[in-house]
Amino acid sequence: MFIELNGWKRLANSKHVKDYYKKLVKIKKNIKKNPDDFSFLKFSNNKDIFNNLKKFKKKFENTENFLLIGTGGSSLGTKALLSIFNKHNIEFLENLDPHTVHKYFEKNKKKSFGLIVVSKSGETLEILSLFDIIFRRFKKKLNLIHSTIIITDKINSTLRKIAIKNNIEVLDHDENIGGRFSCFSISSLFPLYLSGINSIKLKKLADEGFRKNLEVNNISSNTSISIIANIINEKKYVGHVFLVYIDSYENIGQWYKQLWTESLGKNGLGFHLIPASGAVDQHSQLQMWLDGPKNLIFTIVIPKKRYKDIKITKKNKLLPSYLNNKNIGELLNIMGEATCIELKKSGIPVRIIYLENDKVESAVNLMTFLLLEVALIGKLIGINPFNQPAVEKVKLRIKKILNKQ
Repeated sequence: MFIELNGWKRLANSKHVKDYYKKLVKIKKNIKKNPDDFSFLKFSNNKDIFNNLKKFKKKFENTENFLLIGTGGSSLGTKALLSIFNKHNIEFLENLDPHTVHKYFEKNKKKSFGLIVVSKSGETLEILSLFDIIFRRFKKKLNLIHSTIIITDKINSTLRKIAIKNNIEVLDHDENIGGRFSCFSISSLFPLYLSGINSIKLKKLADEGFRKNLEVNNISSNTSISIIANIINEKKYVGHVFLVYIDSYENIGQWYKQLWTESLGKNGLGFHLIPASGAVDQHSQLQMWLDGPKNLIFTIVIPKKRYKDIKITKKNKLLPSYLNNKNIGELLNIMGEATCIELKKSGIPVRIIYLENDKVESAVNLMTFLLLEVALIGKLIGINPFNQPAVEKVKLRIKKILNKQ
């Protein structure tokens, strides 16, 4: 992975960036000495995780399709990784829209499935409601007691009480890892393992990605983080467009949106994360990006190579000659490069992340980079990247309204 930062460097005060850089190096050194604050980096319990993956998979040996009930950090990372692996045997219920639930009923009334319920707190309103509906609907028909697994923190929550009452097995989530930072923890690794993905290899790959990105002398990563910290503190921009030129990475953008906004939107700081897909969004948003208000910064992700490309032949003489013998992945990259050039010419700040290719390893490397980057930015600008106090206020308000009815 290579980060091209020329389009961002003019934004930042060089002295401030140097100061942030020095502070960042100290933070990285402290993480290596005491990694407790960055619990998503944990690998000392890998053996236990791998044993649990193998142990609990046995109860689903004859199950091919699954439903995962989870929302936010309990689903977005899993969805992103499933898309990258091109796996489609896990469906998701994440919201309380009755139309969506009825659609699931109709689609699956004659199918069997395994049920995965993920809630870190065990108190998430959406999850408790959806679990109750699905469990009651399919309990007798599918013997869901033996086809359900619950993943939650090891606390005496409502979800755990339901599990105990119904003799449903529970996998303990690491209570020190926040939901949006949990995509390489048991809450994602187990559903992925059930889908047919080698989660053991995936976790080791993620651990290696974290190790590389945590290196004190990783100059491009350190400079990138220092510049973003400076941009956030100056409060001149309102949004960060994350534009990816790989279709299978589209769900990474949705996952990154939660990671960025819940971690950094505090104390009047931060700016909105806007996921976008190249080249589709060139046909819907590029006019605004180039000729609208200059209040956005851009991160653009482009692979150097495409794993499986497709060539346009020159046999069709009606096509323009410049398309002859071009690979479509090559064309997509050219469209990405052209967008970068025009954005820069318009004075818009652009960072380009060049991946080695569009395969799984590159995706994991990108996700580990983004996880660590967001957490480190939070520490640099003096906020806690791991909490979400404003969200908790809304949850309490919802409960107050419900209790009055």
